[in-house]
Amino acid sequence: MKKLTLAILPLAAVGLSTVTHAATSDGKTFGVSTGWLHVMPQSNPQGVNGQTQSPFPTTMSNSPHAGFEVQDSNTVGVMLDYFVNDHVSLELVLGAPPEMELSGKNAISVLGHDIVSLDKFSKAATTDAYTPTIAARYHFGSIHNKFRPYVAAGLMYAHFSNVKTDAAINSELKATINGIANQKFPQFGGKLDLQPSLGKVKVDDAFAPVITIGADYNITKEWFATASISYAHLSTTAKLNVNGITPTGTPTTLITGKSDIQINPIVTYVGIGYRF
Repeated sequence: MKKLTLAILPLAAVGLSTVTHAATSDGKTFGVSTGWLHVMPQSNPQGVNGQTQSPFPTTMSNSPHAGFEVQDSNTVGVMLDYFVNDHVSLELVLGAPPEMELSGKNAISVLGHDIVSLDKFSKAATTDAYTPTIAARYHFGSIHNKFRPYVAAGLMYAHFSNVKTDAAINSELKATINGIANQKFPQFGGKLDLQPSLGKVKVDDAFAPVITIGADYNITKEWFATASISYAHLSTTAKLNVNGITPTGTPTTLITGKSDIQINPIVTYVGIGYRF
């Protein structure tokens, strides 16, 4: 979370420095809303790169048609607005981190062998996604209008945690990697067990530009309904290891791998808010 703090602090300082200068003609400086966020990733497999290590030959492998797609998700959103004047506001978008499902596509290959076919599994992995966003809004029309459209642009910080892979993937990896090992080392009579096991998967943090169009409907001077649609140009990289042992029993990393994950979500939001 250190990166998040470093990203937000300068923008927060700018916002705080303008508080004493803020002025709206209706006297309402702050707004808060909560509602439904629907996240629709526009993702496609980006390939999987791997490298085998001891006891296998050190060889790079590329599975260009394999990869991961992120599925739709829903969560509760919270939007905080500070109005600099009648037309400009600064926005902080928060929300409960949704559990995002990653489905796998096609087979991952090393040393000329498919070691796992990702299509077999309904979901390859899940991860919790924290995506706070800071943006500047421009509101059209008079602040006294019932209906006020707006546009916004800002920056999203994405942090992924609690990555869990399907246990069945680990079982298939164990069977196929031991099969490859027994072909490479026939002297063990087909009984070699390298104890392959998928290690912890790490998904990199990322920043992404965000653009938004939306509108507020002022029910009263304080209460309002709001709706918006946003697009974030977001991608990240997943890194993983397959750990095991050498034929002599020494712990080793059998395979290292990584895959770019294209997310690029379209996010819709519908909520109810209060200004004060």
